[in-house]
Amino acid sequence: MDIFTELDEKLFNDSLIDLNIRKKLKFDSKNEFYQSVKSKKKCMFPNCESKSIKRSHTIPKSGSLKLISDDSHLLYPHLDEDSDELRMVMDRIGIGDASTFPGFCKKHEMIFSEFEQKKEIDSIEQAKLQAYRSICREIVIDKLHLDKVRIAIYKYKNERNKQYRLVLENKISKKIEKVKVEYDDYRIKFAKIAQSKLTEKLEFSSKIHKKFLEIIKNEQTQENVVMNVVNIDMKFPVALSGVGYANITDNKKNNREIKMILNVIPFKSSTVLIFAGDIIDKDILENHYDYVVQHPLFILNFIESFMMHGTDHWFIQPKIWNEMDGIKQKYILDYFFVTENSFLEDVNFSIFDDIRKEFLESFPIPEKIKEIEIEKLNFNFNNTQKPLTTSIIEKYNNFHLKNDI
Repeated sequence: MDIFTELDEKLFNDSLIDLNIRKKLKFDSKNEFYQSVKSKKKCMFPNCESKSIKRSHTIPKSGSLKLISDDSHLLYPHLDEDSDELRMVMDRIGIGDASTFPGFCKKHEMIFSEFEQKKEIDSIEQAKLQAYRSICREIVIDKLHLDKVRIAIYKYKNERNKQYRLVLENKISKKIEKVKVEYDDYRIKFAKIAQSKLTEKLEFSSKIHKKFLEIIKNEQTQENVVMNVVNIDMKFPVALSGVGYANITDNKKNNREIKMILNVIPFKSSTVLIFAGDIIDKDILENHYDYVVQHPLFILNFIESFMMHGTDHWFIQPKIWNEMDGIKQKYILDYFFVTENSFLEDVNFSIFDDIRKEFLESFPIPEKIKEIEIEKLNFNFNNTQKPLTTSIIEKYNNFHLKNDI
């Protein structure tokens, strides 16, 4: 075997960079990101030059997060950066750290104080403020994530070039000035997908942020955005704030991407859902809203769909997750990587079994829909899903195919 064949095999087998070096790269990247998240930034409110507090809560702490916590802790899904394999894990977090970001100074934190103190959202004005805060969090965190991905790709490529050069030098017993490896392995492919998605998401968030700000400052009517609010007379054991995407084909056969901001905010005896988006997507978003609010089961389906097909920025009561079978837990976490569905599509399995059973018993529903909901309760979580690495590579190839057309 010649040296270049050997080096190519190391590249393809993911063995060129030593495991300990990869772990250090990941640790440094993660540590730099979390230090940045915890650092004060310029206040998000326009024309404010003050520094933010370190931890602005996107989702109300005492009025919402505490109510669904166990021992003042929640569980949340995230990418396991300590593992050498691609995988999502459910981790424990205190309510003081959950859903925080360096967003607003002390003065502008007060614009949310009315519903924070009342521990309820009971007006459209308060819902607008909560949606605005959610958008601000997306912008701050996504910018930090984008910086992290760019730096991580740069450092990883440099290390890979270095290791390739060292192996080559050792084989030929000669110094080499520079080596540049032109190959996107699955780590780089995954990072490039993230980089592209973050860039697109920031473009949307920045545009909708400006529109919401005009509404909050009474400089524009609500016709710049579409927003709906529904109040459910029960506390859901989950809190969520994030942006979801859906690709559709319109009546003119044009491909179109729909984006929506959703907040699921639990209170003592209710849960508020805030749907928001750009006015250009009003037809799709309002049609879907009208469908969702027809029945409590449809609302449950939508919350579960947004958890799986929309955003991973959600927090669940530990008791709910811990009562799930381990096989079900693993299936749900792997599903984040392999699904290609959008928030407009239901998940075909049940997350909140007890709530689903309660709704089936308490509310009349057509028999056909009832059968579908029962199937979700009886879903076989032993079903084989697509390998995670295969899924990432397919998404990378599809992304480039779409952008090359």
